[in-house]
Amino acid sequence: MPKTYEIISLDIGNDSIKGVVVDFSEGSGNVLAFANTKTRGIENGEIKDVVALNESMTQLIEDLEGQLQRELKGELLVSSSCGNFTLTELTEEIMLSDKEPVYVNEEHVTQLTDNLLSHLFEGNEKNSLHLFVKKYVLDDRRIVVNPVGMKARKLTAVYSVVMGDENYKNVVEYATKDIIGEAEYYISFVSTAEAVLSNVEKDRGVIHVDLGYNATLVTLYYANTPVELNRIDMAMKHVIKDIAVVLKTSVQEAERLLKTYGVAVFMGVEPTPIEYKGLDGRTVMKTTKEFLARIIYARMREIFMKIKKLYKDIVAKYPEFADVGVPGGFVLTGGGAMLQRVEALATEVFKCPVRTGSLYDTELFKCEGYEHDVFSPLYAPVFGNILVYQK
Repeated sequence: MPKTYEIISLDIGNDSIKGVVVDFSEGSGNVLAFANTKTRGIENGEIKDVVALNESMTQLIEDLEGQLQRELKGELLVSSSCGNFTLTELTEEIMLSDKEPVYVNEEHVTQLTDNLLSHLFEGNEKNSLHLFVKKYVLDDRRIVVNPVGMKARKLTAVYSVVMGDENYKNVVEYATKDIIGEAEYYISFVSTAEAVLSNVEKDRGVIHVDLGYNATLVTLYYANTPVELNRIDMAMKHVIKDIAVVLKTSVQEAERLLKTYGVAVFMGVEPTPIEYKGLDGRTVMKTTKEFLARIIYARMREIFMKIKKLYKDIVAKYPEFADVGVPGGFVLTGGGAMLQRVEALATEVFKCPVRTGSLYDTELFKCEGYEHDVFSPLYAPVFGNILVYQK
């Protein structure tokens, strides 16, 4: 990298937009600025108001520039969790020789990937995807991890491809157009996994659960590749709605209660009085921290039970997990992972190891005095964008 090199990494979520500015002039990444603002103009993963979305983006940019005391400069990376996503297995092959076997080289491997990308991008250059190589096959019979230096007549590669749908593409395009210009685009939950999962976990098997605002995404990583992706259309917005309905308050006030006082389990929670505003925004109403926790617990447990069912299906599908389960257990990210005692509830339901996924390798980045805030699950996708970009 050049002597002075800055990266601006943003993540557009259904609930909030996060951003960091990182300087790499000293080798490791020094976080110069970070900000988080409420997403407006997006509902259920779709753009409903472009003007409101651009205002949210502008506010975030102004917050970052205010900390820097100058305009943003550097490479721009943008990810989003809006829309739907697919995980597809695709195969590409090339004939190396119709006679004697030849040695496979780096150019052959690159050609395979280039051929695949040309097929995927045909007629649509705005597709955004993450590409993982599951395995290489020599002459339809020998499976290898790295084919370079080996002899073969035909080289085949099997890929896992994660791709966003039209809603995803609309969000990243409209949010950046006229606000920040050209950017490299990524998919939030893939970037998040890059930031919070270790290589050993991804190799031996781990389940990444992204507890998002609009949906819950469950991804199995195995042999350093995402091999299973499931979407659960029940997420943190349903927890917030439950609070609003039961306590007869607004969604905004319910979200404040969740973030300020929310606990994922009610056992051991004291009945501490809590005041909040009613639907009219003026009437002062009262509840207790324990009762709020009971509301949260009911819906969170329902979400985790759905994940547990997926887990059982995964274990049944992969014989290598049949006896011991998925070795890495579960790693929780997203806004739901910020909830107090969420690990305790998940462990109770899943009956296997659970941890909250914050930035795994903190030695790659420095943020003196703010490590607890910036290296939390909230900012994981923006750091993940940087790690994917550097690879």
